[in-house]
Amino acid sequence: MGRLVSLLLVLVSAGCFPYVYHEQGRVLIEGVDVGATLEIARIELDEGGFDATLPVWAIRDQVVTEDEARTISELYSTYIDRIAAEPDRGTAEFGVWHFAWAISNFYRNGDENVKRQLEGVYLDAQQRPEALKQFKGVAAEHVNGSKIYMGDIHGAARSFARAHVVAPGNKRYLQSLDDYKRKKHNDD
Repeated sequence: MGRLVSLLLVLVSAGCFPYVYHEQGRVLIEGVDVGATLEIARIELDEGGFDATLPVWAIRDQVVTEDEARTISELYSTYIDRIAAEPDRGTAEFGVWHFAWAISNFYRNGDENVKRQLEGVYLDAQQRPEALKQFKGVAAEHVNGSKIYMGDIHGAARSFARAHVVAPGNKRYLQSLDDYKRKKHNDD
């Protein structure tokens, strides 16, 4: 684990994570449609796989409503144990880390109504890093650290977000849920 933390520190100092911020105003996506993106998240979570939790993670720093927080809570409650039980331990740990991180950011950046909707899953998310082996230290920092780690973090995550987040009128992102479905159908 010490080697992983050392590697991450070297990568950070070398500028390999150019999109890390600690101020929410720097990461808000203009025109984001959280509801449509949560529908994409549901589709990806149903399918499973290494990147299944990333649509929720990609919007973890956005301002959400109480109803959207309720949906996020439902998604987490429905899928987190399935993700944790993935036979491929790398996929399981990566998914748990990113889903718990997303819940933590939504909760910590949320207003009182959002926090009320997320409180139960936030308490669960805070405990998840302890069960990890490969990503325990970094997950604990992202979920429970004194700083809130926001942004796309690196280029691959930014590309993923732009292909899975709906933001009508913002040319860098999907324009609609239908755009996602068309692209997904064409990729299959």
